Amino acid sequence: MRLVLRVLYFEFACSWAMVLAGWARVAVQISPFVGHSVKSHLQGRAWRVGLGLVVGIPVVAGWPALFLPTETEYAAGNWLKIAIPWWILVGVLGAQILAARLTADR
Repeated sequence: MRLVLRVLYFEFACSWAMVLAGWARVAVQISPFVGHSVKSHLQGRAWRVGLGLVVGIPVVAGWPALFLPTETEYAAGNWLKIAIPWWILVGVLGAQILAARLTADR
């Protein structure tokens, strides 16, 4: 049984090494295109908005789901008790930021 596990661990390590090597190869092949695209798009404001959405949406939607395992350990697993206040807090903070930006432009 130990021999089988050692072989499986070795195969697992080799397969992940191949996956990482593939990722590195693809990254090297697309790096000139990505570098040129990023350099040409950094002049505008759209990349900051896009980056904010890419980071912000998973944080807002997924943060309460992090508490799901601890909730199921001690309770029935009603993670909305955590999610709804979190979403209200994020909504209020977002509204404050929007109000500050709207009033600062005038």
